[in-house]
Amino acid sequence: MKYTFKLVAILLTASLFTLTACKDDSDRDTIRKIFKQKKEQRKKDNDKKYDCPKLKLNFKDKCKTKTGKVGYVDKNCDCVTKNDAPKYDCEKIKKNVGDKCKTTTGKVGVVTKDCKCETKDNTPKYDCEKIKKNVGDRCKTAAGTYGVVTKDCKCQGRDNTPKYDCEKLKLNVGDRCKTAAGTAGVVTKDCKCEGKDNTPKYDCEKIKMNIGDKCKTATGAVGKINKDCKCEATSNTPTYDCKDLKKNIGDKCVTASGTYGVVDKDCKCQTRGK
Repeated sequence: MKYTFKLVAILLTASLFTLTACKDDSDRDTIRKIFKQKKEQRKKDNDKKYDCPKLKLNFKDKCKTKTGKVGYVDKNCDCVTKNDAPKYDCEKIKKNVGDKCKTTTGKVGVVTKDCKCETKDNTPKYDCEKIKKNVGDRCKTAAGTYGVVTKDCKCQGRDNTPKYDCEKLKLNVGDRCKTAAGTAGVVTKDCKCEGKDNTPKYDCEKIKMNIGDKCKTATGAVGKINKDCKCEATSNTPTYDCKDLKKNIGDKCVTASGTYGVVDKDCKCQTRGK
């Protein structure tokens, strides 16, 4: 029994030592994590104090180059000497930002941060800056219809375009009108009402026909007078006075006896003697 009690006592003591050791280890891990976090935070805080955290220096601070020369920290966080440093903001064009320059079109401009030469010309790119359009450009009216940009930078729809060639007369060129003398006339291109005596009787005076009148082409096809006062065929199939003979009255023909004749009004080929 004595040995049994001793054995139990030894086991209990060992268990207590084990538990205490585990607890101490967990506390140590926690403390290590806290110290590590504080260390990282201090490093971040120190980095914020410098323009170049890796060098722990600010721009223009003195430094030593790789060759051991005294230099200064540039904007790229490199330690350079005055000889190494670029002479211009824009090395390619050998100019600094804000310097005067010439554009590709030959205009005077200023060097931008992107090392590009932009003109000082502040003239608007559009006739109408607000709507970013030029006079005459297509646009949409408030009603949603298509229109054209006017000189007043307004979108004027087709509905607002003049309804007549001659607004004062409210007539179009070619419309009938009354002259000051009260006689019938026609509206001219100058928006004047001229009497019929002064106007030509026909659109095509030489052939005494008007545009659109029916006519016959040289091949005998039916046509209409066009704007050039020429007879333009409306059908490719020629028409004849005498369809069976495919001839017109007065055309030459050959009689049944084989003699030459002329087509008469009855569409018969008659010799000239008859």
